[in-house]
Amino acid sequence: MKRIVLCTYFGFTAAILFAQPKGINRFLADQWTFEKPGAPAFNSIRKGLGVSGKLLEDRGVSYADGLAYISNADGALSFNMPVLVKDPFTVWTRLKLAVDTTATISEKDTTVFMNAGGVRLSCFFRRDEKKGLLWGISGDASGRIVPGNKATIETGAWVQIALVKKMYQNRSRIKVYYRVEKPTAALINWTYLGTAEIPGNTGEGRTRLLIGPAHGSDMQLSLSVDEVKAYTHALTDDTLLSVWPSLRGFEAVPESPFGVVIDHAPARTGRYVGGSPSIVVLDDGTCLAKGDDYGPAVGISELTRIYRSRDKGETWEPISEVEGSTWATLFKHKGAVYLLGTSAGHKLGHVVVMRSADNGLTWTKPVDEKTGLLRPDLSYHTAPTPVIVHNGRIWRTMEDEKGGGGWGRTFRAMIMSAPADADLLDAKNWTFSDNLGYNPDWLDGQFNGFLEGNIVAAPNGAIINLLRVSMKNGGGKAAVLTLGKNGRILFDPATDFISFPGGSTKFHVLYDSVSRKYWALSNPVLKKHLDEKADESLIRNTLVLMQSADLRNWNIVDTVLYHPDVAKHAFQYPSFVFDGNDIVLVTRTAYDDAMGGASRQHDVNYFTFYRIRNFRQFDKK
Repeated sequence: MKRIVLCTYFGFTAAILFAQPKGINRFLADQWTFEKPGAPAFNSIRKGLGVSGKLLEDRGVSYADGLAYISNADGALSFNMPVLVKDPFTVWTRLKLAVDTTATISEKDTTVFMNAGGVRLSCFFRRDEKKGLLWGISGDASGRIVPGNKATIETGAWVQIALVKKMYQNRSRIKVYYRVEKPTAALINWTYLGTAEIPGNTGEGRTRLLIGPAHGSDMQLSLSVDEVKAYTHALTDDTLLSVWPSLRGFEAVPESPFGVVIDHAPARTGRYVGGSPSIVVLDDGTCLAKGDDYGPAVGISELTRIYRSRDKGETWEPISEVEGSTWATLFKHKGAVYLLGTSAGHKLGHVVVMRSADNGLTWTKPVDEKTGLLRPDLSYHTAPTPVIVHNGRIWRTMEDEKGGGGWGRTFRAMIMSAPADADLLDAKNWTFSDNLGYNPDWLDGQFNGFLEGNIVAAPNGAIINLLRVSMKNGGGKAAVLTLGKNGRILFDPATDFISFPGGSTKFHVLYDSVSRKYWALSNPVLKKHLDEKADESLIRNTLVLMQSADLRNWNIVDTVLYHPDVAKHAFQYPSFVFDGNDIVLVTRTAYDDAMGGASRQHDVNYFTFYRIRNFRQFDKK
């Protein structure tokens, strides 16, 4: 059971969400994961938990980040799996293969990497001019399985393998399937490799599953193994499609989104909801949330929808639509509610602020410098990042789009502020810092720009802009920009790029005066989903809660939301506020529905709300 308790979900509590698994999981006999219960998957390891079988041996195996690593020719994971002598059964595993690409490897070179009750699977190789070294799967049980196709799997890709035993033509046989994962595309169907007759040997060897290079192989082969599952049932072609890599605490994900659905639009409409989400809790406990429309049916993104909940987020109703607003933060200040962002999307946006005196029902229009048009020139960019009050001023981050060079490189980061007691609609009350933009030399040439910064006050009182960092390859970085004297931005690339899980996507940071810690929600990439060829900024299937005492050293304290598919599922652009002892948050969410789900992880079909109860229980003293 997960430690975080989310808010009610259509009248059911989170305990219902994590109830007994349904569907094919009722056939589950054994499951080996390498994650410690009750701790984030990023820093936890444990072997052979909650299974009826036994991990017999793990020679040459190391464990980290929820994975088992086999990195030498004699390394192996060896399991005793009694299900292997049953009829029927299915054995499923997920692994990634790597090989020394500098070694001389011919198309005749093969080595066994998996043995299930005497059915042996081997890898073979070929070189491709564009893709480099590729591999394929062959197998044998007394020579009865032959390769189904040539080597097409890229080294470093995650591969799922299934062995399904049942009666075929009055004889018990094992069918072998595999499928290759692509992190930014929907999983393709399983590929049928071949059928093996059951080996004639009996005894302990029939119950053993071995994963690792054949003993004595001189090929420099290494494997990353995520997990192993065994079912007391022969899964069909259809049910095999439902087998996913799991994360402890999320073994059974709901068919509809976690949390409470604020709004939904099927992918076929071409209107994506919940863009740039933001939330505020009014003094009387009413929750307001906003999301922007975007997508091919919308055109220029310049419509914000306002929603209201009078029962702490359990139900929501739309209350207004605001034209000429996008990427705005929703916040309250001195009895009014504000939207602070831009007037339109890329290359078309002025800096604007709007005010509502009736809790979100009606809004002012920014027609000039006295009514909320803060910067009339083009063009500006932002996201629903925090707005704070510090030292008598109200603060927010912003970027302009005047740097040139395309997305990411065109953004130049800045900070804006106004006296907290001033008229926030009057442009003359706002001050803007200088800006800092792209430098091709930073991060060893991998830097691609920073954006969507979080305004925070550092422990020493300095104003900090903590930004998302876009990288050409890799990720997990944030940038710490400091506001200096006379509005100058201070930044040292040698020390002010910090490690930050989820730094490749939009994250949200707030300071909590009770715990005296900084808290963040972000989308880090689990190593079980990391493909070196994938764009980390588009892997958004995991949402975590993090904490820091100094803004530079961050710890993941719990996994809040997770779905095993990275192509069409995401909990992204998190925005939150504190509500007493709880965190209330909203995300733009890509998830399953009855109409085919989201078109992809970036283009969502849901706007959703969640509540993390008693979040300070995760405070690392």
